[in-house]
Amino acid sequence: MKRSGILLSIACLLATSAAAQTPARTARAPARSKAAVAVGDTTKPKLKAIWEPVNYPQDAELTDVFFVSAEVGWVTGLKRTDGGEGGFIIHTTDGGEHWNLQLGDPHSANRALTNLFFLDPTHGWAGQFGGQLMRTADGENWESAATFATLTPYQFTSPTTGFSIINSELRRSNDGGHSWKPILNCQVHVEVDGLQRDVNCNFVSLRFATPEVGYVTSDRLPNNTGAVFKTQDGGTTWKQISFLPTAARESSIGFADANTGFVKVEGEKLMGTFDGGQTWRGLPVTVPGGRPPIRFADHEVGWIVEGTTFAYTNNGGKRWNAVEIRLPARINTFALPRRDRGYVIGDHGMIYRYRIVPIDYTSKGMIAAPVM
Repeated sequence: MKRSGILLSIACLLATSAAAQTPARTARAPARSKAAVAVGDTTKPKLKAIWEPVNYPQDAELTDVFFVSAEVGWVTGLKRTDGGEGGFIIHTTDGGEHWNLQLGDPHSANRALTNLFFLDPTHGWAGQFGGQLMRTADGENWESAATFATLTPYQFTSPTTGFSIINSELRRSNDGGHSWKPILNCQVHVEVDGLQRDVNCNFVSLRFATPEVGYVTSDRLPNNTGAVFKTQDGGTTWKQISFLPTAARESSIGFADANTGFVKVEGEKLMGTFDGGQTWRGLPVTVPGGRPPIRFADHEVGWIVEGTTFAYTNNGGKRWNAVEIRLPARINTFALPRRDRGYVIGDHGMIYRYRIVPIDYTSKGMIAAPVM
């Protein structure tokens, strides 16, 4: 082979080898246009919280409210006339858009009703002045269950099992509220002026955080504290576990979960526990006076509402905010079935519904509210 041919062959081999070792260039994807990005994006809708009226069309005093879901609830009330107290219970299945009379009549001599509690959409109870505990087993028809002090704190953990407190006694019912038996007396050991004393006391508040875990608290003791009792077996056994640093003759109690709870004490103060009632500490918030309920929709969102004060938390009670709320009448009490749905009631048939709506939503009489 001629020299020139040999050189040409070597050059071709070197070129082929270099090409094989050079990595191939990756094709660049075409840039997305701004229009394509906009089409593919999803934007969260803008929302707001409001109060809007779903009033009962009677000039009546509304005394209590209980909702088992965002749409299904009951309200008790009365209308005082020469004919009597006009006690009644009304019911809604559409979030207050329509109210149906279930028991009594605003224009009757029926005694006033209050103190509602519902376990589910069918099993409910209400206190009636004159000393009756009313009961429904189908969510519609009511009957007298037992003689009962109207404002007695009570709670049911099943359709048959309930607990109530009256003075120094914690009582239990095993038949849906028809009969009650004492199971615990309020007695504690305290130190007063350096001396040990065994003292009797009265129970003032009761709350089950779960069907198994429940709490009761006492009134003021001689050393200015309040005793806390707890059950962890559904109310079979109870044990005094701690003392409240500050106590009141009347207080309200509520729980976000089995370990996180709050007690409203004197001076519009709120005490909290985050360890199942073992320790309690004051929280930096001013809550409504009187004895407002403390209710949680879930383990994060809770309300304390009465009069014109609306206190709420959205982090399990670690921090509370309090704002003034001005409605046509003072708020008597409230229900909180879900974090985005609540109801407040007052006199003159006032019922306002809290809910989350689109930013451009409007309705007659609506008022801005904090977003949970």
